[in-house]
Amino acid sequence: MKFRRPLMCAIVLSTSLTTPLALAQTAQIHHEVSLGISDIKDADDKFLGVGYRYYFDTVNMATQPWAISPYLQRANNASVNYFAIDDLNSINIDGEWFYSDTLIVRGRYGRISDERNLSDVTQQRVGISLSTFANDHWEYGAGIDLFDIEEAFYAYDDPTTRYKADDNELSFSIFARYTSFGGTAKSFTPGWDIAMKGTHFDDEFSIEIDADYYLKPNWSVGVAALYENHDGYSSENLIELGTNYWFNPYSSLRFGLGYDTDDGDLGSITLLGTFRF
Repeated sequence: MKFRRPLMCAIVLSTSLTTPLALAQTAQIHHEVSLGISDIKDADDKFLGVGYRYYFDTVNMATQPWAISPYLQRANNASVNYFAIDDLNSINIDGEWFYSDTLIVRGRYGRISDERNLSDVTQQRVGISLSTFANDHWEYGAGIDLFDIEEAFYAYDDPTTRYKADDNELSFSIFARYTSFGGTAKSFTPGWDIAMKGTHFDDEFSIEIDADYYLKPNWSVGVAALYENHDGYSSENLIELGTNYWFNPYSSLRFGLGYDTDDGDLGSITLLGTFRF
């Protein structure tokens, strides 16, 4: 596993300009930029992921955990993310709106294209999720996604001959989130932020759990687990351990390593720099 060292150094240098934790009392942000660079397993091709999020409401970085302050303060936001590796390109556009504690609406659009020598695959997704807060700590809801998948194949003996296939699929999900931090906390106490999600797509079913424990407002350690069942015939299991550290209210670095319990080797890696202003 190798990193692109020059770009990795750029992230580390830009986040090493630390300021006292007291700055969080006055730090207010509207913008968030993320950048991730790494390898996937033993692939020769690197991947690049970049994202931008705009918060329509001012987010105050104070006594709450800095990473999830926008969520705890119910800040409406919209984002766009781009991901690329080799011949695969992906773009996602998301929006999140909080209508007090009674209704949270999340909308999303995604497009993935994979162009190869003898085949092209394009997948588009449109989805919406609705949820509510049971109290200051629990959120629960459900979502639906419509997938439009278009495939084009070329004949081996005649590259000019092209065959097309279209398919539409629906995906259903239920989810819940627990945070031990209230939106009006006067002081910080170490605690948990746990998200759980179950998804049914075609003949596949998956369960995701992401749990982070915040030791300090600027530092958390966590574990993420993914289980996928493919039509009852096979399954995939992945567990990733990671940490997220904020050098100041404006910059952080997240790192994680995942283990594939089925193959018995490294299954994922996370390296993400986040910058707020």
